[in-house]
Amino acid sequence: MKKRSSRVWAWTLTALLLACQPEMSDDPIPLIAFPDHVINLLAPENQALAVNGGYKEINSIGVRGVILYRQSATTFLAFERNCSFRPNEACATVNVHVSSLYMIDPCCNSTFSFDSGSPTGGMASRPLRQYVTELVGLQLTITDEILN
Repeated sequence: MKKRSSRVWAWTLTALLLACQPEMSDDPIPLIAFPDHVINLLAPENQALAVNGGYKEINSIGVRGVILYRQSATTFLAFERNCSFRPNEACATVNVHVSSLYMIDPCCNSTFSFDSGSPTGGMASRPLRQYVTELVGLQLTITDEILN
């Protein structure tokens, strides 16, 4: 009788541990090619990108749009807005949190870092897709080439 209760205990503990792990979704984020997107950093509509930590949501490129983030005067990061957790669900769209400190998918409550697009909480276990950016003078280009 003691062996059976040990097995039940071990099975229950294993089930609880697995339930606490982030769920992996094998669905890849869809790929949608887009032409290079060029942004004039001096244009009034891009004023938010004039300071470090500034961001802009661009909905005309990517799968569900792109969040462009200014990390420094010469480094801009472009993250796909399609969440990496269950990316084919209708609500799997990442936004910038109202604090402007991180990105969040309100559907699964996954949060992502601006530094790398890596998940910092919630169900997602994979980073957001990141696109290549190139800064030449005051012209920033986002391409559909994937960094990660």
